[in-house]
Amino acid sequence: ISRSKNDFQSKKTLPGQKAAQDDIDLMTDLLYPKYLEALKGLNALDFDDLLILTLRLFREHPDVLEKYRQRFRYLMIDEYQDTNRIQYDFIKLLAGEKQNLCVVGDDDQSIYGWRGADIRNILEFEKDFPNTKVVTLEQNYRSTGRILDAAALVIHHNKTRKSKKLWTEAAPGDAVKVQELPNEGDEATWVVRRIQDEVDAGRSLKEVACFYRTNAQSRSFEEAMRRARMPYKIVGAMRFYERKEIKDALAYARVVVNGADSVSLARIVNCPPRGLGAKSLELVEIYAARHGLTLWDALWAHGRVEGLGPKAHSAIEEMTKVFAGLREATAAMPAGGAMAVILESTGYWAWVESEMETDPDAAGRLANLQELLNAVKEYDEREKSEGRTSELGRYLADITLHTELDGYDQNAPAVTLMTVHLAKGLEYPVVFLTGLEEGLFPIGGGNATSEDLEEERRLCYVGITRAREHLYMTYAATRRLFGQVYANLPSRFILEAKLFGRSTTVRGGDASSPYVPAGSAAPALRAAVKGFKSGQRVAHPQFGRGIVVEISGSGEMLKVTVRFDDGRVAKLLTRYAPLEPA
Repeated sequence: ISRSKNDFQSKKTLPGQKAAQDDIDLMTDLLYPKYLEALKGLNALDFDDLLILTLRLFREHPDVLEKYRQRFRYLMIDEYQDTNRIQYDFIKLLAGEKQNLCVVGDDDQSIYGWRGADIRNILEFEKDFPNTKVVTLEQNYRSTGRILDAAALVIHHNKTRKSKKLWTEAAPGDAVKVQELPNEGDEATWVVRRIQDEVDAGRSLKEVACFYRTNAQSRSFEEAMRRARMPYKIVGAMRFYERKEIKDALAYARVVVNGADSVSLARIVNCPPRGLGAKSLELVEIYAARHGLTLWDALWAHGRVEGLGPKAHSAIEEMTKVFAGLREATAAMPAGGAMAVILESTGYWAWVESEMETDPDAAGRLANLQELLNAVKEYDEREKSEGRTSELGRYLADITLHTELDGYDQNAPAVTLMTVHLAKGLEYPVVFLTGLEEGLFPIGGGNATSEDLEEERRLCYVGITRAREHLYMTYAATRRLFGQVYANLPSRFILEAKLFGRSTTVRGGDASSPYVPAGSAAPALRAAVKGFKSGQRVAHPQFGRGIVVEISGSGEMLKVTVRFDDGRVAKLLTRYAPLEPA
């Protein structure tokens, strides 16, 4: 739906106005009008609307556009490679004929195409703005020479890019290290051991980061670090704001600010319990749907809802009076004061406090609510220092726009785990870039389109260039996906970086093997493929013993399907799988 809204600006095509190409298109066609209707009912905008409606305002009201052109006469835009077409149109309108526009960006770091970013915006900038002066910044102040060399070799394979050659005055530094592991568990164990080596050499844990392509990969690293009692933190979620009591408090505030927010109202309508059961709420929701009302309006009309008992009528009457009073009382209050009054007047604070005698976790929830009040108070102070009046509605909007990296404390003494996408803009002395396997990184492997593959390569480039001094790259010969074990080819990015000469194969979780010197034959690329035959008994360091039941392919692409003695069946590429005759 988001991509459809973006495409509409250039193609003028909304869902349902073109032939569906696949099941996703069909589902989008079905959901799109219902989605728009739901937004309207909630009196809400989504992220794309914030841009689209502003663009529409500028196009349909030239006087408004001119006002903002006069106000913002000089524009500078950072991370320009991540802009989409709507943002491009917005920028071009605002720049106007004077075109006092400076953009900063790196086309080699354009990694958000999946959410609408259009790399053409930066690649075609000079064509769109003919009087452009280009300043190429090629000196790198972060990474060692060998890390930059690896990054340059990888990104050079992209055709859709501007030519540039990064250089540094820093020393060449240590060689980039590549490691093959039997499986994802051994990969995680090996990474933990290498981190411990770095710590033993004087590193702090906060100087180390482990990147992976997908969030699902974090589990094996978390488990390995817990076993090793190694502190770690995961970047990628607003954990504080995901706690129940915080969600409840913010839902109360949203209902006070916007009564049409039926989602928030449904969350807290009986929290704390006020005698309005699930059946009563269902009757009100049915009445709302039947008469085209918001949940709030239906509650106000509770006298007309058939089937509600006296207790439910009384509870609704009391609740609507409380919210009506809060809306009036908090209208002129700063956000911090309004939030405190809401928690007190609704009885939510007292309810959590009353549970402290019977629930050992209630004290923690109360502390979290206090921390929320502290956060809103700090917001009040920031607004005041910047000459603005603090408002609860604006605070709630800021929280909604809160990004995954906001509030991330990079100074905490722990290993950082995150996806490569979230690593953009950060840097660490030591980086582990993991899961470098065809089909995983790059995702899709041989089935990916050329555009998708180039974006995956840019993502790998971003991951490599986060490292300041030491870079480790790992891949697993086998990986369990959806309950099945699959054999993996090493990522083409390792080949492109010309790093296979530094790869070693670790068997059965033995993470102490030395690295193979550059230029020597790496075990992962052994040319002499072992011969297997159907019915042969074989042994795997993790899966144990089994029997070959099928053989396919030939030469270096020889695959064997093995039924192991514990019942599992796995198809393995003999070139990489640590499989031996039993």
